[in-house]
Amino acid sequence: MRVLVFLLVSGLAHFLAARWLLSTLSPATRVRRGRVIVLTAAALSLLLATARLLTVTFETSAMRTFVAVCMLELGAVVIALVPIGLMTLVTRSVSRVLAARQPEPADVPPPAVDLVPAAIVSRRQAIERVAGVTIFGATTSALGWGMVRGRHAFALEEVVVRVKNWPRALEGYTIAQVSDVHVGTFVGDRELDEGFELVMRIRPDLVVATGDLVDFDSTTVGALAQRLLRADARDGAFAILGNHDHYAGAADVVQRLRSMNVNVLSNQSVRLRAGDGGGFALLGVDDMQGRSGVSPGFGGPDLYAAERGLDVEVPRILLAHQPRYFKEAAGRVALQLSGHTHGGQINPGFRPAGLVMDFVEGRYERAGSTLWVNRGFGVAGPPSRVGAPPEVTKIVIVAA
Repeated sequence: MRVLVFLLVSGLAHFLAARWLLSTLSPATRVRRGRVIVLTAAALSLLLATARLLTVTFETSAMRTFVAVCMLELGAVVIALVPIGLMTLVTRSVSRVLAARQPEPADVPPPAVDLVPAAIVSRRQAIERVAGVTIFGATTSALGWGMVRGRHAFALEEVVVRVKNWPRALEGYTIAQVSDVHVGTFVGDRELDEGFELVMRIRPDLVVATGDLVDFDSTTVGALAQRLLRADARDGAFAILGNHDHYAGAADVVQRLRSMNVNVLSNQSVRLRAGDGGGFALLGVDDMQGRSGVSPGFGGPDLYAAERGLDVEVPRILLAHQPRYFKEAAGRVALQLSGHTHGGQINPGFRPAGLVMDFVEGRYERAGSTLWVNRGFGVAGPPSRVGAPPEVTKIVIVAA
């Protein structure tokens, strides 16, 4: 299924790119080079899907690098098509307006010979070609930087949250949050060690992982579990599932984590530090992907089930992978910790994800509840981060 999606997206993107490039050529050049351009676009369309299939058999460092380059190329084409499309719309609209303003030509006999050779391109075509190549070059450079450097530039974000009825004995309680680790093709030991060096620096009372623990292979979760436990948090390590964990097999991910003594909360809660002024409740819900019915036994988030048996006055901290669940949880919990969005992951001077998502990164308040959206640890799609550095969050809880 993933290979088919890659094939469809890549085919459409390269078809549109080839069509645009052909439109910027002179008629003579289009005839001479058109077939080469079309065949090249077709070959590039097949490249990523082929690379993904090959990784099933050849899971090597060289193959991972090849897949990364293929995804980078596709990402550059997809992203560049947006400004190129807007630029083309503007230049052609301007050309039509200018043409409409030209005076009607006098009635003169047509020339015996075509005075405009087929090899000549119009000024509009020249502008579109130069601008398009510049846009594609800038996009490729930005994504390349994001792959080589951006996805390794881990940032430690610290947020202080005031919680009503928080026990004085737990003033300054510290939680380390990681999210969207996506252990797999593009996140291995190097990336895990880079991020968890910041977790160790926090010296947290509690460490939590808020979903998308693996990319698509449940067997890779062990590397993450080891590092969660190595943080040696006094109250242990807790995790919840994300949509990618459902793709990998929700039951298998949970079983592997629990076998390594990482606590997994799926519509469940646990009371922590009850002896310190009553402590607090840590709740975790299944991911909203479960509502699609793809994972038997994991039917999506159920906050009512997680709350069952809790004292009304006990402070509640909720782990929910997708921040949009805050619309259902606001007013019922003191704090929700989420991820999923990657902070947009690719932000070319602005945040496109903000156009379609209510919660993308950072802090939000609603109905007396606080939401923190972690930018995530790994990558999805192109193995690159631009304007959205990978994040480890230090949450400090104090009494309101």
